[in-house]
Amino acid sequence: MTTRRYELKAGKLVIVDKAEGERLCAFPAAAAFSVGEGSETFTRLFVFFSQTKDDANLPPSVGLRMSDDGGATWPHYQSHEWFPISLVRLPDGAIGGPSFVTEMIGGEVSDEQWVRWIESADGGMTWTVAEGRLVTPVPMRSVVSGSGRGGFAFTWLLDMGEGMLGAALYGYYEADTKYRTVWAQSTDRGATWSIVSTVAYDPQAGPEGYCEPTVARVADGTLLCVMRIGSNKPLYQSRSADNGRTWSVPVIVPGPAPELAHSVLPALRSLPDGKLALSYGRPGTRMLLSEDGSGQSWTSFATTYEGSTTGYTGIAIAGDGRLFLAGDKGANWQYDFSAGFPRPNPFTIWGRWVDIVECGE
Repeated sequence: MTTRRYELKAGKLVIVDKAEGERLCAFPAAAAFSVGEGSETFTRLFVFFSQTKDDANLPPSVGLRMSDDGGATWPHYQSHEWFPISLVRLPDGAIGGPSFVTEMIGGEVSDEQWVRWIESADGGMTWTVAEGRLVTPVPMRSVVSGSGRGGFAFTWLLDMGEGMLGAALYGYYEADTKYRTVWAQSTDRGATWSIVSTVAYDPQAGPEGYCEPTVARVADGTLLCVMRIGSNKPLYQSRSADNGRTWSVPVIVPGPAPELAHSVLPALRSLPDGKLALSYGRPGTRMLLSEDGSGQSWTSFATTYEGSTTGYTGIAIAGDGRLFLAGDKGANWQYDFSAGFPRPNPFTIWGRWVDIVECGE
């Protein structure tokens, strides 16, 4: 029996957005959806990004670039006060998702928070914002004291079928000393959310605790969640075999040496051919492949960008099954803003295609 091996090959880097003046761009998220009708159908690429020093500001300032020609040009630009890190196709054809930043209801400690639910019925040209709620089983506390921000932030969204949406969030219950990752569900198109389970919590887990989760339905039918525990620390993963009701004890991402699996905002995508891709960063940006699509073991380590970067990436699957990767150049904490805005403006959002190439046995 022979075993096929694969290599991840990053293509030419293109500029998605180049910040000018005193505008920033960083922390990208990416999506791809088919738009149009009949013979006029094509894939539209979406890249959202923060335009402030921290995408957790209230209200956030978020840029959106869209490309209709495979990432060659990005003529569509929008600016918003919401940031959907993950979007899904809804049953009626619209695309939608929750904004990353939420707001507390009733003070610094509460069991409710506001959720902004974002939708577009015309392929991203216009958007509507509806106000929803998330309810927690025990009181939560604001992730930043005095900011008004909610106790849990949305990072990843899944269509669970039969009108149910699932989402991974991270934040704090009132007594938590480090981040907790939780799984929530909505049965009314994102209007109300309830937390179903804790994916991972351990006050001894790294400097930050389990946070910035990404989730995918993988080849063996389970849900796989990959999480950060701290900058320049290994990523961890947990698995659910019962649609998010219970989760396995987190383990370091298996396969690569732990130092090759560092460290922030992992992004999972299941590919049409059954494989599973994982993007992450800091240092640089990196990618791994699960060849059997289960995430039981990760191979094909590749560095997808070297240089000054936040390490945050977004990945999208185009209609032909190819991977589009978005990242950034420049990290705001590397500059002394007290001396004025850096000149020339160093902040850029980039994109590139990543191909999976068979490289022998």
